[in-house]
Amino acid sequence: MASIHVVDDESSICWAIEKLGTKLGHHVRVASTAEQGLELLAEKHPDLMFLDVRLPGMSGLEALPKVKSIAPETPVVLITAFGDLEVAVEAVRQGTFDYLVKPFSLEDIQTVIDRALAQKTSEEEVRPESVSADIVGTSPAMQEVFKRIALAARSVAPIVIHGESGTGKELVAQAIHRYGPRHAAPFVAVNIASLAPSLIESELFGHVRGAFTHAIQEKRGLLQQAIGGTLFLDEVAEIPLPTQAKLLRALEQREVVPVGGSTGEKVDFRVVCASHQDLSACVRQGTFRHDLLFRLNTFRIELPPLRERREDIPPLVYHFLEQLEKEYGKPLRISPAAMQELRQRPWYGNVRELRNAVEHAQILARHGVIEKEHLPAPVAKDWFDRSTASESAEESLIRAIGAWTKQEATGGATENLWARFQALAEKEMLQELLAQCDGQYLAIARILGIHRTTVKKKCEQYGLLSSEQQDE
Repeated sequence: MASIHVVDDESSICWAIEKLGTKLGHHVRVASTAEQGLELLAEKHPDLMFLDVRLPGMSGLEALPKVKSIAPETPVVLITAFGDLEVAVEAVRQGTFDYLVKPFSLEDIQTVIDRALAQKTSEEEVRPESVSADIVGTSPAMQEVFKRIALAARSVAPIVIHGESGTGKELVAQAIHRYGPRHAAPFVAVNIASLAPSLIESELFGHVRGAFTHAIQEKRGLLQQAIGGTLFLDEVAEIPLPTQAKLLRALEQREVVPVGGSTGEKVDFRVVCASHQDLSACVRQGTFRHDLLFRLNTFRIELPPLRERREDIPPLVYHFLEQLEKEYGKPLRISPAAMQELRQRPWYGNVRELRNAVEHAQILARHGVIEKEHLPAPVAKDWFDRSTASESAEESLIRAIGAWTKQEATGGATENLWARFQALAEKEMLQELLAQCDGQYLAIARILGIHRTTVKKKCEQYGLLSSEQQDE
């Protein structure tokens, strides 16, 4: 039989836990204030304590240090209806066992009791309810995200954040940095996809004077700028393979050698990465190094798309309205019909698209009340699909090449494999470009980056020219 203390000012909560605990064969004592709970704690250290965050007088968070001081071995489960990210972080810092959000079921309580009593020394966990700043949500999916943010912030381990565009990956990275041990040092962020491929290495590692054309002075890279703090690499999958090798070495050796330089500089920073692509799939396709993935993916945070957590849409909308009221200096409200419309949309652009829609509507809402007709037209899924069409085509090509090579090799047809592959690829590419460019060799040559004469010779080689073209 175990001893359980319940500290909550809601008699129904105390009654339910006491009834369940007694049924399970445990001894349960209750208190309605933190002060009474501390008195019970001084009399006997329980095997488990349930502690409400909002209490009359001393709050649960204020009582936590005293609880830990009196009974450091007792697992504490926080109970709240008004959690946020700050509460979650504070709870993790003070070593709470778990975090229950009202309303919860008897099954939830029994699960926590069983876990706490079975393993008092298990990994510290926390289940926040909502967030502060710009990360907003009350859904179970977001509670899991907040828990992982709070746990990740305690360490300096590399983090990978995965989620669709617009889900708030950089906001999560900022929260990890803000609540982490390096919060006083720089937070350096870069979106790799926004950089020209030829500049990525110079931006990350810096360069010495004269390293390349226009390098008229020395430049410190982002890795050096992040020393002591956090480096956030958004869309990390876009880093070219040669640069990935250099990044891996920098992370392993904790040393950065600038482009054109011969000596390195010691660096110490935390790296947080994000991508809308599955990095494991990128490894299989040969576009991302497996050893770099192992180095970066110590801890993973998955951000759910907005369409999978529709209960978060109203709090997000009210959050945006509050921001816009301050920005535009006018009170704003939203009608039930407009809110219902927002809750029904799929939001393929996620939180970013939702905020855009709310700001669009407030411009049209001249009297401060957003109606359904003020909302912009929904954005179709194919509009977003077009932005990743080239990526999908490239993935298909990579898979097709791999499958063809495997088929030829396992079938023993390896003679002149490269020449046969080149002929297949060149013929298909030239045939498509001939149709698109109306047979203009010069236009095709510009696209391919080869000489016009070479284009014509290859077209002749593959029998792609019409009789009129052959006579030219």
